[in-house]
Amino acid sequence: MNRFASRSSAPEQMDDLALDRQQLALALSDIRRVNRFLGGYRTSLAGLEPYLEAAGGDPLHIVDIGCGDGDFLIYLARHCRDRQLNVRLTGWDFNPKSLEKAREEAQDLPEISFERHDILELPELPSGALVICNLFLHHFSDADIGKLLRNWMGQSPKAIIINDLNRNPAAYYLFCLFGLIFMKSPVAVSDGKISILRAFCRRDIERISAVLPDTRFSLRWRWAFRYLWILEPDK
Repeated sequence: MNRFASRSSAPEQMDDLALDRQQLALALSDIRRVNRFLGGYRTSLAGLEPYLEAAGGDPLHIVDIGCGDGDFLIYLARHCRDRQLNVRLTGWDFNPKSLEKAREEAQDLPEISFERHDILELPELPSGALVICNLFLHHFSDADIGKLLRNWMGQSPKAIIINDLNRNPAAYYLFCLFGLIFMKSPVAVSDGKISILRAFCRRDIERISAVLPDTRFSLRWRWAFRYLWILEPDK
C-alpha cells in the first residue's frame, strides 16, 4: 500500500495538551531550527509581501492561527521593524504551554499579542485581518479544514495565507535524514514524519479550494517541500 497516496489521520504528540513541558520546549526548539535552516519562514513572507507593500504606512493586522511558541511572529515583527512597517500581530493557539513560551519570547515586542482559542469553536476574526497559517492546517481532516476556511472567508479577511507541507516520498525521507543529523527531540522527529504523511498534494488543495464560495485561490510550490496557498475574497 502506498502510504503517500492519501492524507494520514495519525495523531501527533504535540497536539496532546498533556505533553510534558520540557518535551514540548525541546520539540519547539527543533521546529524553529528546521524552519530557519530550511527557509520555511521565507515561504510565509513571500505570501505576505504583496499585502505589506500595499498597506504602505497604513496599519495592518495579521493573525497567525496555530502560532505555537510565536517564533514566526517574532521573525515577522523584526522584519517589519527593519522596514518601518505599521503592523499589529496577534497569535492564536490552544496550547497554554506554547502560549506561555510565546509571551516570554516576545515580551520586548509590544506589537505582538497572544490569545488562547479552540479554533474548531470558530472564534471571530478581527475585522479586516490578514490571516496566516504556518504548518497548521495539516493537523485537521479535510472536513474540518473546509469548515474552518468557509468560516474565515465568510468573515471577509484581506486574505488567508497558508504555508504547509507537500506530502511526497522525497520530503519524507529527506526529513528522516535531517532529523537524524540535526534534531534532538524524539517528539519532533516523530511528529515531523507524521506531519508529512498528514500533509497535502496539489489535488487535495485544489479539491478543498474548489468548494469554497466566493473565493479565488492561488497555489505555488516552494522549497523545502512547501505549498504557498493563498485564498482571497472573490469580490
